[in-house]
Amino acid sequence: MTQKLLRFSSGCAGTVAALAAAIIAAVSPALAQGNDQQQFANQTINESVNTTTLFASQDIFATGQFAKFRPGEPDTRYTTLRTPFEVKLGDSAGSWQPYAYGSGALLHVSSGAAMPPGAEGQDDFSSTKLFALATGVGTYYQVSDEFKLAAAASLAFSHLTNHYDFNNSYSQQVLQPDSALYYNWDMNLFTYTPTVRAIYETRSERGAIFNYTLGYTQLFNDSIASSSPAIDIDSSTGLLWNRIAYTEPTGLELYEVPSAVRPFFQWSNISGEAARGLDLVNLYEVGADVVFSFKEKLLVLSQMHWGASYITGDNFEGYHLGLGGKF
Repeated sequence: MTQKLLRFSSGCAGTVAALAAAIIAAVSPALAQGNDQQQFANQTINESVNTTTLFASQDIFATGQFAKFRPGEPDTRYTTLRTPFEVKLGDSAGSWQPYAYGSGALLHVSSGAAMPPGAEGQDDFSSTKLFALATGVGTYYQVSDEFKLAAAASLAFSHLTNHYDFNNSYSQQVLQPDSALYYNWDMNLFTYTPTVRAIYETRSERGAIFNYTLGYTQLFNDSIASSSPAIDIDSSTGLLWNRIAYTEPTGLELYEVPSAVRPFFQWSNISGEAARGLDLVNLYEVGADVVFSFKEKLLVLSQMHWGASYITGDNFEGYHLGLGGKF
């Protein structure tokens, strides 16, 4: 039987806009020319609009810190918040279980561009902020007691702004004249996201649970309004992920509530525009949750869990702290 899920967590998400600022801040002198600037700005936003999904390992309330290390340039740092939820529609009898999905996301990315040799002043600084709301529908199909498939589609609206500080003589002379076109702007865009998943879960007689999920998401981004006539977004990015989790009862109780530990590992592969722009293809996450299963529901929840994880990739790392629940 498919259960309605409500999850909360903190740590591993990132989203659309902040990446833009981060990478825009890293613009090099060679890119600061006419068409190259426009191409660079468009590419930057294409990369950034996917980060909420790319850095979010689970559909749970999430906030966290991430960093992309760039040799010769200031590091790019991401602060994220993501609040998804999933609610089943209708009765769960039979093989099909439709559900509705929604989420909100906030993202802040800070970065900089190293001052060129011979310039006077200090490194430039860039800050990007994003706000996003998403809604969608999907369905589970129970193939057998241990195996089910899921398909869903969602639509997200995002508003992002980028602010760039020109802090040295080079950027003030060469980049600042095009400030409103490529560096200081705001934008609205839609992201359409179809997702498919295959989920295998088996339970032992003593209550241990093994879960494996294979999923694929494709993100299509299209800008609908921009303060800059030079920025127009139309891109796609793919995300393939494999997740293994194992839940083991501890035999301990907290206020008569049984507890369990759930270590997990996830590998994610990024393709398309975001992979090229971020120079990031593979993400790895390892962590664990403490799970409490209520004998009688606590308000509307049958289960709650807390956890933490560490994420790493190509010159990239971050952390995830989480709080979640199950109806």
